[in-house]
Formats: sequence, C-alpha cells, structure tokens
Amino acid sequence: MSVLRVVLADDHRLTASALSDSLRGHGVDVVAVVHSPPDALDAVATHRPDVLVTDLDMGPGPSGLDVALKVKQTMARIGVVVLTAYEDPKLVAPAMPQVPPDVVYLVKHRVSEVQELLMAVRTAHLFATGEARPPKKATRFDLTTSQAALLRLVSQGLSNQAIADELQLTLGSVTVGINRLAKKFGVSGDDSTNVRATLSQRYFDYVGFQRES
Repeated sequence: MSVLRVVLADDHRLTASALSDSLRGHGVDVVAVVHSPPDALDAVATHRPDVLVTDLDMGPGPSGLDVALKVKQTMARIGVVVLTAYEDPKLVAPAMPQVPPDVVYLVKHRVSEVQELLMAVRTAHLFATGEARPPKKATRFDLTTSQAALLRLVSQGLSNQAIADELQLTLGSVTVGINRLAKKFGVSGDDSTNVRATLSQRYFDYVGFQRES
C-alpha cells in the first residue's frame, strides 16, 4: 500500500500534535498541521493530500464539517475524516449540515487505538478514489434537529417553561418532547426530576465526556 498523504486540522494544538505524531509513527505522511478552517482549506489546496483529517468543532465560524463539504464539492478525490467528540453533529449546533456518506465520521472517545484512526483514513481514501463504495446514506445519527436542541437545553438545567420560551414552543410540546426523548433513551420512571437528570447524563455521554459532580 502506498504512503498516504494527510492534512490534519484541529484547533487544539496539543491534540493536533499528538494525532500527527501517531499518524507519522504508523507510516502516514502528514504534510501539514493547521488549526483553523481557512488554513485547512488553504493547506488542502496547496498540498492536494490524499485525505483531510479535521476536527468537527473548531470554535466560532465554519466547522470542520463545513470544510469537509467544501473539499468534497471542489476536490472530490480527496478523502475526508471528521474526528469529533460528538456522537451527533447536531449536538454542536442544530443547524449543522448532514454528514455525507463518503465522509468518515469518527468519534474520539470510541477510538481506543491508532489503528482505528488509520483505518478511517484508509477508508476515506478508498471512498474518494472510488475503490470502495460508501453507504447509500448516513445512518449513524438518529436525533432530529429539534431533539438535539431539546436535549441540550435539558442538560443545561432549564425548566420546561424556559425551554418553551427558548425554542418558541408551547409548554405541552416541550413536555411531549421530553417524554419522547426519555422513551428513545430507555429512561423510565414517574419522577420528572430523575428523568431530566438521566437525560442530562445521556447528553454528556453522547458528546463524549462526563458531567462534573
């Protein structure tokens, strides 16, 4: 197998350095390490790598997914791996676009060893070159935009009325929405406080870190 050339984009410099060292230590040619979406696009245009590995959430402004979509639109034969702490991109922002099937979406806390990252890089390259077929549609995520927004606000400790005001919904709609989330996550019980607490923990589980006690 030929050596793959990769551009790595992550706004956390320590994370970027660690990922770069790991990839290089396993035979990948990391041709550029950058820390913002504009620099990621510039590096991809300059180096024309085989694969872009980008973090999803890089602070205010365009996301790593925006970068991924731009790359796929203009340089389709470059593979893309979106590396993130979030199980569902809608948990970053409700308006986050859908992940295209040919973009490999890799959740950081589910990566137990560098071989899994290497496999994601190779898979993205195969998708981009047409040597492997991506799934017909992305099916990894099962939260709707409204459910993601509701779950985020529940995790912030807002009352049902405050959530209704924030989302411009009726109080009854919020109650129904919370009940549906509880059913989706298998949360049962008549104590609404416990249901909200459990849903909040599900949110923190979902984004890849634990709430502080």
